[in-house]
Amino acid sequence: MLEINPSLVILTAIIFLILIAVLNSLLYKPMLKFLDDRNTFIKDKEDSVNKNNSDLGVYEQEIQSIISNARNEANAIKQEALNSSKTLAQAEIKQKKLHLEEEYLKFTEELNSKKDALKNELMLKVPELKEILNNKIARI
Repeated sequence: MLEINPSLVILTAIIFLILIAVLNSLLYKPMLKFLDDRNTFIKDKEDSVNKNNSDLGVYEQEIQSIISNARNEANAIKQEALNSSKTLAQAEIKQKKLHLEEEYLKFTEELNSKKDALKNELMLKVPELKEILNNKIARI
């Protein structure tokens, strides 16, 4: 049969307790500290990510607001440019119409004066033409 030696049992128990004490101070406490530090680090990073996400939402709203304002401003500038271009074009058209009307009046006056000059010239040549016509008729 197996004999149990009490001194060996006590010695084994003492060695076991010493081993637990040594492992506790050299292995378990640093490992638990590392795990706690890692959990704290992960929690801090999660909090940081959540804060960044909420900040991101605020920034996205601000970006949308800036884009909306920029679009409105661009539309206002475009509309202002269109209005000024229309005004300039209408002024140029009006000026060109006036110029063309002046040229038309000058042309009609010149045409009328040429017509009058031609009429006067023909009136002066009427007796001569009558005489040529009478001569032609007389020959027939």
